[in-house]
Amino acid sequence: MYVLVKEPISVVAIFSSGKIIPRFFIWKKRKYSIEEVTYLWRTKIGSVPIIHFSVTTEKTFYEISYNLKSFNWQLEKLYVA
Repeated sequence: MYVLVKEPISVVAIFSSGKIIPRFFIWKKRKYSIEEVTYLWRTKIGSVPIIHFSVTTEKTFYEISYNLKSFNWQLEKLYVA
């Protein structure tokens, strides 16, 4: 089960050799260290490409996304047990 969040976040990521590797994000003034990127996929909103990342922090799964036109990050979903 998941909770739809759709809120902007700040992300520290490594951009290297055409890859984006998010390391941590800040949401509601709290830092979440990303332990693993478990899945990555691309979509489009109109002509705007979006990269989605399924990530784990401690024992929680999140979906975050990166807009390749505006360069903004967003927390899409929070997965709960």
